[in-house]
Amino acid sequence: MKKVVSIIVVMVFAATSLWAQNYAGAMQNALAKMGAAKTPSEYVAASQIFERVSQVETSKWIPAYYGALSLINGSYTGKEKEERDQMLDQAQKFIDTALERSPENSEVMALQGYLYQARIGVDGSRGQEFSQKAAGALKKALSLNANNPRATFLMAMNVYHTPAFWGGGKDNALPLFEKAEKLFAEQKMSSPFAPAWGKETNQHFLEECKK
Repeated sequence: MKKVVSIIVVMVFAATSLWAQNYAGAMQNALAKMGAAKTPSEYVAASQIFERVSQVETSKWIPAYYGALSLINGSYTGKEKEERDQMLDQAQKFIDTALERSPENSEVMALQGYLYQARIGVDGSRGQEFSQKAAGALKKALSLNANNPRATFLMAMNVYHTPAFWGGGKDNALPLFEKAEKLFAEQKMSSPFAPAWGKETNQHFLEECKK
């Protein structure tokens, strides 16, 4: 009997280890595809891998997070307004899933702000509505983690693209970009797939503000 129990324990452990390897491999594959993507369809393809992983790993928020990130990034590569909005609609579903699994998550709230900014990228006439929504999401992200470099960087972007007479512009955005630069330099990876993007774009706009 003890031998049977030992065999079952070994089999369960082996199955768990195998799926852990499969999860890591699937995530690495999807991240590589997202990193190499240049067209909407390529970003969608990457998001579909994240979606499949998310459907299996129902307790993890990370796959849904990256599914959304892939589609938000992809929306900036599209030309048709309808297609870009559809990508963002799907990205919102991913964010909703991530928030269901991790409600008070600074990274997911920062991503929500990023999605709102992308809505403006699709149609500039949405600026007033979605810049306010983005600011609200990013303030929530920073209230959850004041040292989140992505939330700080995206807040800087919000300020950068706001007219100076409304408190925006380069001069007002610069201190936030500088703070984000420091936070990016200090960030530590809490897990192998923890969000780490944004540093290069922050550096670009930091330099723009100094011109």
